[in-house]
Amino acid sequence: MKVIKANRALLKKSRSFRELRKDYVNHAQTTKLHFKELTDVERKNVRDKIRAQAKKDTIQEIGIYLISFAIVLGTFYAIFYCG
Repeated sequence: MKVIKANRALLKKSRSFRELRKDYVNHAQTTKLHFKELTDVERKNVRDKIRAQAKKDTIQEIGIYLISFAIVLGTFYAIFYCG
């Protein structure tokens, strides 16, 4: 009986999902992000760096695909013609 009474007391203390959701929504709306203002030159530098990194990543990805394709073709050649 003591356990049941303790559980009931805990249930009364717990907050409902709706109460928790209201707190979360209110908190989320009050949070504002502040970003550093960039000059046009800084913005252009950041944009150029992002584009250069994207180009480098694309070239690297294409290289990986070509090497993988060559390995697969070599494997098929070894299986069907040499085996």
